[in-house]
Amino acid sequence: MIQLIGAIYDAVIEPEKWYDALDRIRQHFRLHNVIMALNDIHARTASPSVLVNIPDHWAAAMAKPEYNAALIDMLGGRKSIESMPLEEPINTLSVANQQTLESNKYFIDLTAPEGLIDCVGIFLTRDRFRLGNVGLGRHRDEGPITEDVFAGLRVIAPHLRRAALITGILDEERRQRTMFEAVVNAVRSSVVIVDRRANIVHANIAAREAMANSNPLVDRVGRLDIKGEVVPGGLAAAILAAAEGDGSLGRRGIAIPGARADGEPFVVHVLPLSGRSVRSGVPGEAVAAVFVAERGDDPKYVLDAAAMLYNLSPAETRIFELTIDGRDSEEIARTLSISPNTLKSHTRHLLEKTGQQRRADLLRLAASLGPAVKYG
Repeated sequence: MIQLIGAIYDAVIEPEKWYDALDRIRQHFRLHNVIMALNDIHARTASPSVLVNIPDHWAAAMAKPEYNAALIDMLGGRKSIESMPLEEPINTLSVANQQTLESNKYFIDLTAPEGLIDCVGIFLTRDRFRLGNVGLGRHRDEGPITEDVFAGLRVIAPHLRRAALITGILDEERRQRTMFEAVVNAVRSSVVIVDRRANIVHANIAAREAMANSNPLVDRVGRLDIKGEVVPGGLAAAILAAAEGDGSLGRRGIAIPGARADGEPFVVHVLPLSGRSVRSGVPGEAVAAVFVAERGDDPKYVLDAAAMLYNLSPAETRIFELTIDGRDSEEIARTLSISPNTLKSHTRHLLEKTGQQRRADLLRLAASLGPAVKYG
């Protein structure tokens, strides 16, 4: 598993390695094919980023609205997609009943002819307009996907998400570049390379400008800090975890939230560098690269902050989100397609982890993590 996670982060540094990383995941879990794509929910079109063992006619169909409309319908429609948690592997074929599948254009023309009996979807990014995801198919010769496969995919899902987020920050600036520091220096977002103690090894121009104004990055006698960090100590904890390698980082380092001096929100992502097989130009003492991105009006940062601070599972994070969105227990259970008893169990764990006594306390917790975010 550690090798798979390492391959994912190698792909962040050299994007041409994305194919190899996803193919290794495919082979490890005995899957048939993999698609990484960005779907426009409104236009119902898809822009594939990486295709592994996908035939040409399938790739061409992804650009056609009728196939993407059929895919959305197969997944239960837009509302169903919006209710699916990030990072949680979902058997997308099980969402639809057999009658729906037999009349669905996407399934009839693309999925069924490939002999796929199960398809796992992992949603990595989502806003009001676009959905970034990875889809993995299982061929009938390998039999249905078992729970151990889902468990393994849950381990690597946060790393896939972090890599997707960071790659999105770097994409435009580095297409023609191969040296890591050349990439870092060319990126408009602030990027700082640090050692395990958060000592600054290298900072690009944008980061140096931010540190000169101490907004939001701060150079404390050569050590990197964040001003306005929502969860104090989150960056330091993520850097220490990164020093231990890819497997230790987990969800820590994904969207560490903060606010600039003027109240403008931002997030920080941490990419581990220890053990990278691709280290062109990276100093030997470097253990992590810290990226700063604008958070805009995305309320998801509160959920990332809570998940990072309290080590929430994807299910607990989703329940937290729906709770602070004002949903009652009946609505939450219906949205997540779980029984009331299962919801009670998840909610009990959520309250225990966050140190709260009742559901109303979760609203106050959300307010303390992100006073600028409005729900409802």
